[in-house]
Amino acid sequence: MRYLATLLLLCSVLTHAAPQDGFALVHDADGHTNLRKRPDLNAKVLAKIPNGTPLECVEELNETRSDFCFVQLQQASADDSGFIHYSRLIFPAADKSFVRLREQSGRDDTLTLSGNGQKVHIVARRIHPKRSDFSGISKDNFTARLYQGKPFYGVDSIIPKSVFALESITLNGQAVPAAELQGLFSPDFAATARGSNIYQGWEVYYRSSDKTLYLFGRQGSDGNPFSVCFIFKDGKFQRRYLWGAAI
Repeated sequence: MRYLATLLLLCSVLTHAAPQDGFALVHDADGHTNLRKRPDLNAKVLAKIPNGTPLECVEELNETRSDFCFVQLQQASADDSGFIHYSRLIFPAADKSFVRLREQSGRDDTLTLSGNGQKVHIVARRIHPKRSDFSGISKDNFTARLYQGKPFYGVDSIIPKSVFALESITLNGQAVPAAELQGLFSPDFAATARGSNIYQGWEVYYRSSDKTLYLFGRQGSDGNPFSVCFIFKDGKFQRRYLWGAAI
């Protein structure tokens, strides 16, 4: 019995000590943290990432150091990937200062998540992009670099004939600007948007202490996935972060 109790205690400790992955925020006493080229505190610093910056920690891509996670991020002045020490991150999914919004049941082909007086509503629709809306088309006429003048995401490099696209995102009725949703696609392989994967992979976290809400989503296909985070402050949209594979 004593052996069993000891074994259970050890398993519990190991479980709680296991590194996390997924959506995270930079949180460092210095006000920023270092993005490093390798999982080593002495490795070259690629960029200094400010506190509050959202990112996705991908633990399985780091096979050499369990105290670091691999991240990709949107940072114009830095390499787009590197390593950050776990102690410089907080994970809203496991942090008690955040409330996670939960999906409401409904029959309409939309997604609504709510909690703590906050309500996020996501609407997607099927569109048929015009070939003339693409530019930077390759010589083989199958791929393009831009859609309506901007990078597009979530589909393979072949110019799509039909996709599901985010039409609107609102927080308590306040809309994310349409320009922030442009080119965020999901492959068309189902009869409805809900039947596709565009309503899957969304997480919403709200922190009442600073009235900040984070809407995080993993989107796209296996061939061209991307992650996106919309940040709201005092109920108003602040900015979008997007990282992953751009066409």
